[in-house]
Amino acid sequence: MSTEPDPTWRPDYGSMRHDFGFDPLHYGAGGAQQRLFKERVASELRSYDFLFTGEVGILWHIYVDEQDRWETPNGADVDNFAKLLNDAIKGADALLFDDCQIQRLEIAWLPARGERSFELTVRCQPDEWVTRPASLYELSDGLWYPFSSDEANALKATGFLHGLDDNVRLVKKLRHHLRQGGLTKLEAFESAKPIESMARGFHRTRIADGGFGLISHSEWMADHNNPERAVGDIDEIARKLSAAIITARHHRKQLK
Repeated sequence: MSTEPDPTWRPDYGSMRHDFGFDPLHYGAGGAQQRLFKERVASELRSYDFLFTGEVGILWHIYVDEQDRWETPNGADVDNFAKLLNDAIKGADALLFDDCQIQRLEIAWLPARGERSFELTVRCQPDEWVTRPASLYELSDGLWYPFSSDEANALKATGFLHGLDDNVRLVKKLRHHLRQGGLTKLEAFESAKPIESMARGFHRTRIADGGFGLISHSEWMADHNNPERAVGDIDEIARKLSAAIITARHHRKQLK
C-alpha cells in the first residue's frame, strides 16, 4: 500500500500494509519528540477512511543503520520501538481504537538501504472495521461500542442499538446466574460466549483520550427511546439459559 492510499480502499482481504518514509522513533525519546512523531504517523494514516474494530496482528519492520546498530550505543532495542509505534496507530485519526486490540505483535529490524524508514502490516478479519468518523456508544454492560457516525444515527433510528443493548444485558445477567450456580468467573465467561454479539466493546479508560465521540447510555436512550419495542423478561431468559447450561455441564461430567 502506498503512502497516499485510495480513500475508498478497505481491508476486505484481511490485511493492509503502509510504508513510512521517515526515521522510526523509540520510546526513550522525549515527550515533545514523541508527540511530533505520533502526529506525523497520524497524518499519513488519516488518509485511510476506516478503523479496525476487532483483534489484529501487527508486524513492524524497522529499517536502521546496521553499523550504528552494532558498533555504537545509538541503536535502540526493538522492544523500545514497539511501545511508541503501537501507541502511534491508535486514536480517531489512526487505525485502532486502542492497542488492546493487538492480539499478536511482531517487530524486527532490517538493514537500511539509504534513509531510515519503517513499515506496518496489519492482519485482521475482513469485516471488522468501521468508517471514519467513529463514535462509541455505551451499553448496559458499561462498555463502549464503536460505530461510524453516520451508521450510528441510522442504527438509532432502526432500533439496532436497543437490540444490541438487550443482548449485552442478557449476557451480563447470564454470567451472574452462572456464577450463582457455582461456575467460576472464567467458566461463566466462556459459557456465555455463544450468545454474545459479534460487536466488541471497550472499557472507557481505553478510549477516553482517543478523540472519539462518546455517547453515554442515558444520552442515547433519552435521544431515541422506543417504548414500543418488545424487550421480554431478560432476567427470566437468563435464568433458564443458566439452568440449561449448568444441567448440561453436570451431565457431561457424569458421562466422564
